Amino acid sequence: MMFVKTLAIGAALVAHAAAVDIRIDVGLTPLTFTPNTTTAKVGDYLEYHFHTATQHSVVAGDFASPCTPAKTGGFYSGFFSTTGTGENPNVFRVLVNTTDPIFFYCSYLRHCENGMVGVVNPGSQTLAAYKSSAASASGSVSPPGVFGGVVTTANSSSSTPSSSTSSAPATSSTAPPSAGGGGNGAGSLAVSFVSLLGAVGAAILMI
Repeated sequence: MMFVKTLAIGAALVAHAAAVDIRIDVGLTPLTFTPNTTTAKVGDYLEYHFHTATQHSVVAGDFASPCTPAKTGGFYSGFFSTTGTGENPNVFRVLVNTTDPIFFYCSYLRHCENGMVGVVNPGSQTLAAYKSSAASASGSVSPPGVFGGVVTTANSSSSTPSSSTSSAPATSSTAPPSAGGGGNGAGSLAVSFVSLLGAVGAAILMI
């Protein structure tokens, strides 16, 4: 019995450790996400790194409504403004909890309409089609506040947002508010430890 319990706990730890951080650069080259297409499994983290002095954001959207926040779930980073030509010291991390396609865009001014879009786990609904529809969108919509992820320092790789599906109404204007990029990653290590304990606890309860 003890051997089985040890195996279950070990499996839970391995599953937790197998999560991958997927880096996506925002504005590394003008009006682009790099890469703009990637794949992720449940439990992985999308980590958005912001570049250039121009403001950028990342918003999850629906394929059918380019440049508009997703009707359910989703995420929004807020606006990041980077000094000079380097990389912003803060990043936006999102926990992946689905293998369905996740489309996203930059909501600053007309960046989305000009092709600054991307997708995670593309399927029959392609990024090319989303980008084509975005070109004729009437404007880019920004949610009223950051949600669905964690803003934290770039070297805090243990930051673990609890969900990428928390909801917030998408009713803000298309013009951005003051530049964002401030961190709220305090306590991220504690969140990571709690999630690890949760995985172990779940394994024990299954015995």
